This record gives sequence, C-alpha cells and structure tokens, in this order.
Amino acid sequence: MTELVLNDLAHPPLDGDWEYALRIPSSPFGPGIVRAHVRAVLTRHRTNPTVLDNAQLVASELVTNSLACTRDSIAVRLVRTGGRLRLSVWDSSPYPPPRWPGPVSGPELDAESGRGLWLTRACADEWGHYLLINGRRNGGGKEVWAEWRTPDA
Repeated sequence: MTELVLNDLAHPPLDGDWEYALRIPSSPFGPGIVRAHVRAVLTRHRTNPTVLDNAQLVASELVTNSLACTRDSIAVRLVRTGGRLRLSVWDSSPYPPPRWPGPVSGPELDAESGRGLWLTRACADEWGHYLLINGRRNGGGKEVWAEWRTPDA
C-alpha cells in the first residue's frame, strides 16, 4: 500500500496518462481563463513548448467559438494518453461550428470571422467535432476537439 503524503498533491507525477477538466460560465473572460488553465497544466507536465503554445491558441479559439454559439456554460477537457494530448471544448449548441474551414488558404482577407477553425487546423495534428445526444453532458450539444502527439520537452 502506498501512503499518500500531502505534499504529493502539489507535485503529481509528470509522466503517464492524466486528465483535467474545467467548466466556465459563458463570459468574455472565458478564453483568457482557459488559456491560463491550459498553460498551467501543460507547463506543470513539461509539455513540449510548441505543443503548449499551439494548445493555448486552439483552446482560446474553440472557447471563443463556443461563446458565440451558446449562453450556457462551457466545459474544457485536457487528456494525455498514449503519447497524445487531446483538448476538447463542449457547449450546449447542437450545431457544428459556424464557419467550418473551407479552403486551405484560409478565410478571405476582409472576413470578420472564420479564422479560429482555420488556425485550429493549422496548429493541431488532428481535429474534429462530435454532436452529442441522448443525455451525454447535459443532454446534448457538441464537442470540438484537437489533438497533438506529445514528444518530450
């Protein structure tokens, strides 16, 4: 049997699989709060700096999109498993992101929106979305996710 020492709570293991979740209210402060959360978690786990920077940017963009789609709270999850990092953002809107990326070249230069998912595609190894129904996470909505391979820092 392993004895848990209080100090161990402040210093969790850095390797292996882990998961963090954060629920935020619909607020203009959301993207900044999520960026700080992602930076704190990934810095503590000594994540590769490029992955850390890309995950922060993508988290901010996905939360901003969620705020445009719903007035309900938003859930953010970071999961590292099997050498991959997945960031997912859930909101209660059942509709796919409003500007699903089109051309590889990105949005028109004078477009007022549409860059968030283009940046997500450029910064993540993989990404996508799921529509959720039948009682999962408050009865529905969608989850938009991005994933990275996580080489050592």
